[in-house]
Amino acid sequence: MIQNYLVDLNKNLKFTANSIVEGFISGLHKSPYHGFSVEFSEHKAYSSGDSISLIDWKLFSRTERYYIKRYEEETNVRTYFMLDCSSSMAFYSNKIKKIDYAKLFVACLLNLSLRQRDATGLTLFNDKIVYSLPAKSKYIWLNQCLTTLEKIKCEGETNISNSVFMLGEHIKKKSLVVIVTDFLDDINELQKTLNYLKFNKHHCILFHIIDKAEQEFLFKNEADFIDMENNEVIKISPWMIRNDYLKRFEMFHMKLKKMIEQLKFEYCQINTDTEIVDSLKTFLYNRAKFI
Repeated sequence: MIQNYLVDLNKNLKFTANSIVEGFISGLHKSPYHGFSVEFSEHKAYSSGDSISLIDWKLFSRTERYYIKRYEEETNVRTYFMLDCSSSMAFYSNKIKKIDYAKLFVACLLNLSLRQRDATGLTLFNDKIVYSLPAKSKYIWLNQCLTTLEKIKCEGETNISNSVFMLGEHIKKKSLVVIVTDFLDDINELQKTLNYLKFNKHHCILFHIIDKAEQEFLFKNEADFIDMENNEVIKISPWMIRNDYLKRFEMFHMKLKKMIEQLKFEYCQINTDTEIVDSLKTFLYNRAKFI
């Protein structure tokens, strides 16, 4: 299914993303959709006919009474999508490049955001900002954003902190910053930049794009491993380092996730072997719990 989407992706990103989003929304049936620019408004006593998915169970544990959460649109909140297009994003182990998956995923999120008439912008970055579109709320703005995504070329090294800080300097109002990257960067430097966003009252959602081979280190034969960003070559016998690699990967992953959650930002892992619709569902489910 993912492969079919990627075949269509190479022909028409707008058509592919719109098809996925239309199917996704119709699959929601009557369940409430709370996307990006929605915040908690108030509690209301539960009554017959209300969706049980809106019940605040934490409040129930304290009061033993049923209340549901009510939400309201934040029309003044702008959403800025940032997509990593550094060389490492071109990695793939199963015909699906991280950049292709991320590009389609971001296209779907842009579609959802602009359907809500949220002011939405798009920034591509590696070790600096490569291209940036300002935030606009008209749905027609989606065409310009998708045209920009279609022209992506993966090149350069990764410096998330520098790019986010550069964008942050130009964001004047309280905003939502959505970062999509493989996080092959210095976490300590990233933390400083996220603290900067937090200080300026911005909220942040961070999507971690991971290839199965990166997470499980499936390599078996001795080979030359080439750094995709600086071309450094190391000869490796995978069976000798696999356990140590997996331990370090898990430590990195846990440190990253803990750092993001301590800032009260949102972290979402996205695997390239997962269906796009399932990734969207996971994100929105987690976001519903977060807000």
